[in-house]
Amino acid sequence: MSKFRGKSFAFVASAIGVALMTGAASAQKAAPVAAPAASAHPPTVANVPPAATPAAKPQTKVTPSVVVVVTNSRSVALTELDATPSGGTLPQTIVSNLAPGKRISVTVATGKFCVFNLHGAYADGSSTDSTSVDFCKDKNVNLVE
Repeated sequence: MSKFRGKSFAFVASAIGVALMTGAASAQKAAPVAAPAASAHPPTVANVPPAATPAAKPQTKVTPSVVVVVTNSRSVALTELDATPSGGTLPQTIVSNLAPGKRISVTVATGKFCVFNLHGAYADGSSTDSTSVDFCKDKNVNLVE
């Protein structure tokens, strides 16, 4: 009985598969298009359907940035270097924990402005400030004693 049951199940499954494929194939057939009636006037631009245009690709917004080389020429480690756009109020930390005599390349988002005010804090508690540093013109920051 189990052999008969397996064969009947296979038969029913294949019959369902054929029915589904036949339905899918008939659903894909396009309805016949009636031929346009002949007219005394040639078609105008308004009567012609617009050409299909490819879908527009979404534009990715790229924030302008610049690569700046920061060199710690001091004898004390730099704990943090913050850059604030000139006239702005929100600083961004661009370097953390830079040992004496070391340098690092950092990418700074410039947006619409290249001029920044810098504030550096050092391991010995001292700090330094530089105003109106133009990263688009000078891509090097050398921290000295």
